[in-house]
Amino acid sequence: MPTERTRVRRRPERGHYDRATIDAILDEALLCHVGVVVDGEPFVIPTTIVREGDWVYLHGSPKNRLLTTIAAGAAACITVTLVDSIVAGRSGFGMSMDYRSVVIFAHGEVIDDPAEKNRLVYRFVEAIIPGHQVRPAKPQELNATLFLRFPIEEASAKIRDVGVVDPEEDQALDLWAGVVPLKLVAGEPRPCPALKPGTATPDYAKGWKRP
Repeated sequence: MPTERTRVRRRPERGHYDRATIDAILDEALLCHVGVVVDGEPFVIPTTIVREGDWVYLHGSPKNRLLTTIAAGAAACITVTLVDSIVAGRSGFGMSMDYRSVVIFAHGEVIDDPAEKNRLVYRFVEAIIPGHQVRPAKPQELNATLFLRFPIEEASAKIRDVGVVDPEEDQALDLWAGVVPLKLVAGEPRPCPALKPGTATPDYAKGWKRP
């Protein structure tokens, strides 16, 4: 159910509060933006995000001021946006985008257990590039990484998928209008210059794509 913070007020018909819709958007996203107030000033940073069950996970350096502020108890606002198309109307005011977005309000929980932090390393790898093989994480690497999890309890999605919405009088103009679909497409993988000779590019890298 929506809360006072998550209820979509502008274009309320575009609001969605069911977990299936929210989860699908979160699972497709590679990046989120995290907002928090630090020493009275608002800060927003982009970072990778992973959903697992009823939680979303973030990680970064223990020296990251925004993440350490959240770890100390500050409330966070996490947003994800997927742009699906450019909407070209017949006027400047008719220009828009079709998109899917999610907003989550939550407090973060610090994950201290080394085994769980190690598991999350592989979870992030699998979420970003499924099938990728990595060496085991070193203890000093785990110690130098802050993992936070946030409950998906106070969240909402907002979706625009209506294309061009020009007033009737503009529809008679001799001007093109329509949508330009957008999607995230992977290019040809570029092997690391220091790759061990004879190491072939795996199929999961050649065929990478988002859900």
